[in-house]
Amino acid sequence: MKSISKAKIELASAFLIWGTVGIFVKFIPLNSGIVAFDRSIVGMLFLILVKLCMKSKIDFKNLKGSLLLLCVNGALLGLNWILLFESYNYTTVAISTICYNLGPMIVVLVSPLVFRERLTFVKIVCVLFALFGVVCVSGVFDSATMGKNSIFGVLLGVSAAVVYAITVIINKRVDKVDPMDKAITQFASSTVVMFVYCLFTTKADELKFDLTTVILLLVVGVLHTGVAYTVYFKSLPHVTSQNVAIFAYIDPVVAVVLSAVLLHEQLTVFTVVGAVLVIFSALFSELYDNRKKNRIKA
Repeated sequence: MKSISKAKIELASAFLIWGTVGIFVKFIPLNSGIVAFDRSIVGMLFLILVKLCMKSKIDFKNLKGSLLLLCVNGALLGLNWILLFESYNYTTVAISTICYNLGPMIVVLVSPLVFRERLTFVKIVCVLFALFGVVCVSGVFDSATMGKNSIFGVLLGVSAAVVYAITVIINKRVDKVDPMDKAITQFASSTVVMFVYCLFTTKADELKFDLTTVILLLVVGVLHTGVAYTVYFKSLPHVTSQNVAIFAYIDPVVAVVLSAVLLHEQLTVFTVVGAVLVIFSALFSELYDNRKKNRIKA
């Protein structure tokens, strides 16, 4: 059996890798649809290769009952990536990532309607703090950073968070399918949808692939999608949901730090305050929920 410490290292590695995706996407001179298509098809092929190496087959019989939901979710996954990547074009990687991490709070907000879960006072406060954090990073309190492009980037980031929340809700509905089979099916659906999307939105003269662009696309497809998802799924059976909740916030922290160090993106006081509010609120909400469940079990 795999040691818990090794599984935690794998889990942390997955979120560390995801935290760097914005840095690579920022340097790809192609539209967001092409990058999303790249992630979908390369990620799908990589996971299929991993399954073959493990001498494991896709359980099509088990997938059958959830196929429609997973295909819809795959299309939403592609849309989610497009919105996030477009957000990078209008604001900083740090601000886009912070807004994107509003997603877990949106899940909390709609949980009473979708999962019949009670929305406690603590969770309401966490949601309000997270929303205020997004307002802070949007630049409305800082005239030096506020601008039409920045606000549009924030809106795209928040839209990506909304779509992310929907994919999480659908994935929770499909709980009896092998995680890798689920991911492969969703990537396949996303590949088809993104291909059609690119046909209608991309002009032939926009497809300029030099060596650097190809390498960056391979890194985003193989490392940030194939490898990261594989490592993530391998770690899940050996860690607790609380571990996942804590380690998930490696992603935005890494993105914020690297955007400042490597891209020299300006971090204002309001950006930092907003980041802390969003990350801390979502993290506290998860920890509070897990602690409450553990008390009930005890």
